[in-house]
Amino acid sequence: MLYTKDLVTNSRIAQLHLKERDLQRNAANVQEAIHAQALQASGLSVNSGRIPQDVYREFDNVTVERMRLDDGDTFLNDLMPLTKTVNIGKLIYENRRASSAGMAQTSMSGQTGIKFDQAEFNYDGTIVPIHDLGFFRNFRELAAGTAEGFDALIDDQRETTANLREHIVDTFMDGHKDAQGNFIKMKGYDWQGMRNDGRVAAIDLGAGGINFDFTDATNTGDDIKKAFLQVRDALRITNKCGRDLTVYVSNEIATVWEGNFSSEYSGGRIIDQLAGVLGIAGIKASNKLSGNELMLFPLDGVSVRPVSGMGISTFALPRPLYNSNHEFVTAAAVGWMVNNDFSGNTCAGFAS
Repeated sequence: MLYTKDLVTNSRIAQLHLKERDLQRNAANVQEAIHAQALQASGLSVNSGRIPQDVYREFDNVTVERMRLDDGDTFLNDLMPLTKTVNIGKLIYENRRASSAGMAQTSMSGQTGIKFDQAEFNYDGTIVPIHDLGFFRNFRELAAGTAEGFDALIDDQRETTANLREHIVDTFMDGHKDAQGNFIKMKGYDWQGMRNDGRVAAIDLGAGGINFDFTDATNTGDDIKKAFLQVRDALRITNKCGRDLTVYVSNEIATVWEGNFSSEYSGGRIIDQLAGVLGIAGIKASNKLSGNELMLFPLDGVSVRPVSGMGISTFALPRPLYNSNHEFVTAAAVGWMVNNDFSGNTCAGFAS
């Protein structure tokens, strides 16, 4: 999702993505040089309109820096290193799911007749939409003071990157939606977010389910642990997920879990007790979850991961005329893959 050294080194497709981005940037500079030559040929003096490489480096640094905040970056940063890169032409990334196979039997003679079987298959797909937004500066504004103009561009890019980052986080939580608020569907596949998608186990904390409010500070440590085990077992037992889960909770829940597990003995904090439960890799807080909400999934690079057809980056658009605005696009192609097995079991859960 980000053009990091590890991603580009280990992924041939990411290398192609990076090359395409640089070609886009160079094309804009070539166009600026053509404008300058035409004006100079007429005897006019011009300011350089080319965006220098150090400005692009600042753009890229801001992009990485923006991915270190919260507003969802707690789990976004955990997921980004797990990114699967695909060609930008791949609108859907499909994965095949196999059933179990074989009918074992036992006998003393070994002559009972072998029962033959085979695996069956079905498919799931991850849609990979493009997320983008732009910013611009008037050509005279940029020419009035090149250094100041470039500084303003960096401010523009920082704020638009923050907007794009939060939008990508929202697509993870609430799905890919078009301008009318409808879920985007391609060949029958869509992504409705951790809160709603059928690939995610919906764990009911209300009266019809576990019936427990993790934000209630009057609950004892033992009560919280019992309810927490029911949440874990919705994946570990009901969905047969044997992988270690990372749990993300709201700040309201995290505040309660900072308290002591017991007033009668030294049991440490509630969060420390829960983090030591079998099958729990860690517990983190994010303000993208609110109230009595928590989600959990493994960071194993298989169960839940981003699928990226284009890394997050900023490039300038070529200007067709000398007086055209300096326009920039910050864009990424990112989808979310949550793997289920042939029977629909999942290692991703959302409790509310």
